[in-house]
Parts: sequence; structure tokens; C-alpha cells
Amino acid sequence: AGIPSSMRIERFRDMDPESWRASIDLNLYGVLHCTKAVIDGMCERHWGRVVTISSGAGVVGAQFGISLYGAGKGAAISFMRHLAMEVARKGVTANTLTLGLMASAEGGDSLEATAATVPVGRLGTPQDVGAAVVWLTSNEASWVTGQTIGVNGGSFGN
Repeated sequence: AGIPSSMRIERFRDMDPESWRASIDLNLYGVLHCTKAVIDGMCERHWGRVVTISSGAGVVGAQFGISLYGAGKGAAISFMRHLAMEVARKGVTANTLTLGLMASAEGGDSLEATAATVPVGRLGTPQDVGAAVVWLTSNEASWVTGQTIGVNGGSFGN
């Protein structure tokens, strides 16, 4: 799930209700459909790991017109917490990673200035996210479920 290409940065009160569906479909229903496709098999095998990748926008508010995006992400985070409780006794864990500012392949002139706003002084990388996913899907994390874990360089709390 992510930011649909049709999404504009726009205050909620200025949005046309017809524009709501794309963001909610992607950021909530995308998670629901992917989870539904795998959860029965995990429960039958008494082992599974569901890790969703979300955004800090799902746990903290922002002033720059992404309220609907944040609502979809927040709903998906809440779904994972509830799912974790439903499947815990089946040997399945369900957790969410909320990402902060990430480096992009495009880069750009503002990359250095953006990185300076992150407490650790750099943007996140795919390797940062991958390391967290590897740990959450390991046996070492079998007691971690229903959690929302920030991978954000200290940018915001959960």
C-alpha cells in the first residue's frame, strides 16, 4: 500500500468525497485483501508472520493535507492489532512497521535538507526496513505481536 498517484495534498474540508475511495482502497483494503489471502494457511499450519508496512501518518497528525491518507494507514494499523489478538493462539503474529522519511531513487536537491530534519541525520533505506522485517518474521520475535513499531530514525513516537 502507498500513496496513490491520484492523491493530491489537500485539506480534508476541500476534498470532494468522490476522491476518498482511491486512498482508502489502497491503504486499508489493500492490507485486508493481502492478509485474507494468507491468513487461513498460516492458522492451519500453526505458524505465520504478518508484517504490514505503514506510515507515521497513521499514528501522528500532520498539517499538510494528508488526513485521508493518514486515516487509511491508521485503520490498517488498528486492523493489525485486532488481527494479532484473533490469531495469536494459532502461532501467528501480526505487526506493523510505520516508516518515517525514506530515501528515494530520484533523490533531488532537497534530500540533504530533508535528512537534516531526522534526528539520526539521514533518511531511511530499504535495508533499514528489511532488517526490521527479517527480525519480525524470525522465531526470535515469536512473542512480539500486535505491535506498531516505528522505523523512522527517531522522527516521531508511536
